[in-house]
Amino acid sequence: MPQWRQGLTKSLHQTRSMPESRYFQLATVDGSGVPYCRTVVFRGITDNNQLVVISDTRSEKYNQLGQNPHSQVCWYFSKTREQYRFSCTATIITLGQDADLVTQHWNKLSDAGKKQFLWGEPGTPRNDGSALQVEGDFNEVPTHFCVIMLTIDSVDYLNLRGNPQSREWHQKDGNGNWVSQSLIP
Repeated sequence: MPQWRQGLTKSLHQTRSMPESRYFQLATVDGSGVPYCRTVVFRGITDNNQLVVISDTRSEKYNQLGQNPHSQVCWYFSKTREQYRFSCTATIITLGQDADLVTQHWNKLSDAGKKQFLWGEPGTPRNDGSALQVEGDFNEVPTHFCVIMLTIDSVDYLNLRGNPQSREWHQKDGNGNWVSQSLIP
């Protein structure tokens, strides 16, 4: 297990009682190079060090990652005062590509989580204050539900505790092994 992954596992464990530790910021760029950043829910990490999030194929995030799969994650743990910045390459997995994986993630959602995918297209006008109407069956995975795997290419870790603070850079060498370098914060 890479050194940064051991640290992330520890950070998640130490902050497990804090709901905000399950969210991180994901930055993408559109076709013109304009950056966009949003908060997403951490859905897990794979054995080969991919961060997992879910999305909607009708969203800007999906379109932006389709145009340019490079993204960055910024994840701050306030309790431990640690920041992880991951440079990633995204792979989008749709129901047609891997029905088992996508269905598995759909089934992990609460009914409230599933509703968000069944009440209309993201970003379209909402003209009145009435309740959003659910259209669809919670037992069927919508075709626009997808899983995004963020393959981590490098990690910039910053620990703000102490004086001086500590910072580390992690990346793969030419053989695919993770190497680390201490940096001046």
